[in-house]
Amino acid sequence: MPTSTGVPKPRSHSQYTRYAQCGEAYKLERVEKRPSDPAGWFVQGTAVHSGVEAYERSGRTISRAAAVDHYQQAWERELAAGLAVQSDTSQWMTGGFKSGTKDLSDRRQLGEHQVIDYIDYAEQSGESIWIAPDGKQAIELPFTIHLGEVPVRGVIDQVVQTPYGLTVRDIKTGTKKQSSALQLALYRRAIWDLYNIDITWGDFFTCARQGRSPRKGSPTEPYDLTRIDQHWLESQYAAMDAAERNNVYLANPGDHCTPCGVRRFCKAKGN
Repeated sequence: MPTSTGVPKPRSHSQYTRYAQCGEAYKLERVEKRPSDPAGWFVQGTAVHSGVEAYERSGRTISRAAAVDHYQQAWERELAAGLAVQSDTSQWMTGGFKSGTKDLSDRRQLGEHQVIDYIDYAEQSGESIWIAPDGKQAIELPFTIHLGEVPVRGVIDQVVQTPYGLTVRDIKTGTKKQSSALQLALYRRAIWDLYNIDITWGDFFTCARQGRSPRKGSPTEPYDLTRIDQHWLESQYAAMDAAERNNVYLANPGDHCTPCGVRRFCKAKGN
């Protein structure tokens, strides 16, 4: 397992994936603290999570209108944070040919629809949010654990009682298909370390879509998380931690440059 002198830094899944995807982007964002260009998908994602969390924390008792109100309040907070970075919404990042202003308008409507659609799914699914042994609802559940010597922290969107057993779940508001279950495997490890409960399954809840190809929100097929070796996962975080603390940052230009918030500072892009 990789080692280096010094004390490992606290890590997270987002740090690990960003570093593995592009070390230069990681350095610009997290080391040099360059300001990241805002995008509507960040506002939408946070706001949808807020609406869903409010609904689940209420024991599924609040109305759709109340859940949407939580969504709208979170939208306004995140929008204000983005405007503080770039006040001209036409210059915000988008995933296509829309202006940032049009993208924000469309996403605000879509996000509200996603919250309502999630509630529809929850009422019909027969699933329920797990209550942990310490009495906590397993919704936006924070954790700090150790993978080997590396402290890792994060927040689990949900742990759900499903027909196939306890399942760790992450909510995704975008269209990108998840390429691996490493995030869910980390959450499985967190539940084991926190509660000594071994969860086999994980999935991603892909929120509803509108437009040309509308669909309702639903979870993906479950991933068998026992197939991801925990010792290997420890070695991955150890390697990332050791390399980053030794100032190893390799640029990796590719398709992921398009939604990168710090691309205007990137030397690999000629900036």
